[in-house]
Amino acid sequence: MAQFVNGYIKDLSAVKDNVKLRVRVLRAWMQPVYGKPHVNNMELILADEQASNLVLNTRIQGQIRMKQVDTFRHQIEEGKAVTISRYVLGEIQPRYRMVKNELRLSFLANTIVEKYVIGQVITCDDLDCYDKNGKAGKKKPITLLDAEGIEMRCTLWGAFAQQFSDFLQKCDDHSKIIAVLHLAMMKMWDDKQNGSAKWLQRHKDATKVDEMSENTANRISTASRNSTKEDFTTSATMRHIVELLDVPQGNPSVIVGTVCAINEEEGWWFRLQIRVQDATGTCSLSLFNDEVQAIAHRSAYQLCDKYGKVFQDSQ
Repeated sequence: MAQFVNGYIKDLSAVKDNVKLRVRVLRAWMQPVYGKPHVNNMELILADEQASNLVLNTRIQGQIRMKQVDTFRHQIEEGKAVTISRYVLGEIQPRYRMVKNELRLSFLANTIVEKYVIGQVITCDDLDCYDKNGKAGKKKPITLLDAEGIEMRCTLWGAFAQQFSDFLQKCDDHSKIIAVLHLAMMKMWDDKQNGSAKWLQRHKDATKVDEMSENTANRISTASRNSTKEDFTTSATMRHIVELLDVPQGNPSVIVGTVCAINEEEGWWFRLQIRVQDATGTCSLSLFNDEVQAIAHRSAYQLCDKYGKVFQDSQ
């Protein structure tokens, strides 16, 4: 399983989609797919916290397919801050780009979205160093006021309570403290329900997915002895990469994409691990040695040894 790392939009690439992004939803709207007016996807413009520092590639287009819209609609709202992980990245043709970023972030059925609570600290109690059932601890209750005027009572615990107290001692102006709550949870304390959380200080053409046509499939190399023209045009369904997660196991699919990287670390002398990208996302595929030789007239080991190092050095 991929290990997710915290990062920024500028860190993303076709071979690096394991970045957990912390972004704000600048725009969100429903858009019919070109040529398929009955299909309405949700289009997004996302920006990370570096957008205010004049850093390049701080915005990215996003897309939630119609099939997944109801799953994420309540989590994705304009103006809200969220973290997003487990997604795929596709390439957008220049004429369909709304921001200066060639990548588009596409949601999957198992994409993880975590919401933040952002508010101004309007009151806070003293740091409480307690002893409960023989166990020492610290807690600091605070009250937040969000942009809609709603107050929320929250309690910081342990190291976070101490961290916030230390911050207050160093901060001269306590009237303009903004807290970003993440990973909040509800728990019982003295038979009362309290919110607890970590906190972070913070002082007319739309996107179109290219149509996959039978003519495109006909141009795919059929040199491999395990694949024929019949497999591509009749026996299997053509799909976009973002759709593969929804395909039942055992159902063959055909994708048309560009080989954007060769993974040297996961390749073997008899197998080539490649990274493929289309307009909707990227995925890893395996080609066995007989297929590699039929297509490229070289062994899997030769390609991995030559091009794998090139891709590794370019990252």
